[in-house]
Amino acid sequence: MKNLHSLLFSLCLLLFSLSSCEYGGPLIEEGDDPSFERGRSYLKVGRDKEALDEFLSVTRRITQAPKSHLEAGRLLLTLNERKDAIAAIYHFRRFLLLQPNSRESDKVRQLIVSAEREIIRKLPGEPYGNYLQSLELKDQNDQLKRQVADLEARLGTLPPVAVRAQADERSLPAPIPPMPKNKSRPEIPSSYTVEPGDSLYGISRKIYGDSSYIDSIFQANRTLLKSKNSLQVGQTLRLPPVR
Repeated sequence: MKNLHSLLFSLCLLLFSLSSCEYGGPLIEEGDDPSFERGRSYLKVGRDKEALDEFLSVTRRITQAPKSHLEAGRLLLTLNERKDAIAAIYHFRRFLLLQPNSRESDKVRQLIVSAEREIIRKLPGEPYGNYLQSLELKDQNDQLKRQVADLEARLGTLPPVAVRAQADERSLPAPIPPMPKNKSRPEIPSSYTVEPGDSLYGISRKIYGDSSYIDSIFQANRTLLKSKNSLQVGQTLRLPPVR
């Protein structure tokens, strides 16, 4: 019996040694994987279907591949011929699991909500039609609030109407303070490369500091954009000068 135990122990050591020799090499990082680099290259030239295949290949071979999961999810949500909202949610959740504190986490959560709405819309009989309508109204209300906040920021803070009414019920609203003249503005680049989660609203806020340049950016790129919501990652947009 003692000899049997010794034999089994020796076999275990041998198997462990063989497995160490086979798998003991350095692990490939996501950024070093050739498929990841090819996927990014395909995105830059608008070959989204080929990019999706490369990113999916990375996620199947590398455990720690948050960027590939993010790109795969986004493409599965936007490519009409490859659209799969359920698979997109899986990849978005993998990204959040691997990088829960990323600066892109909030955008990814919004993409998950968009994917869930896409699934609900395809349900037969539209059982959640009123729910989707309420969500869309909420989004529109939030967007209006952001636009009002931008306008107030551009015009300056106005005194509350209620306070003025208490001082004199017949008084007129205080005049809007004039915009400062000759105020130095930051230099605006001539072009911008679209990133995941970007919108014309976000690009206008990021580049110009407010959302008043949405139409100007769209008009400057009419040959590239079919609509204001047809942005694709990797596109290079022309940026109009500051008015």
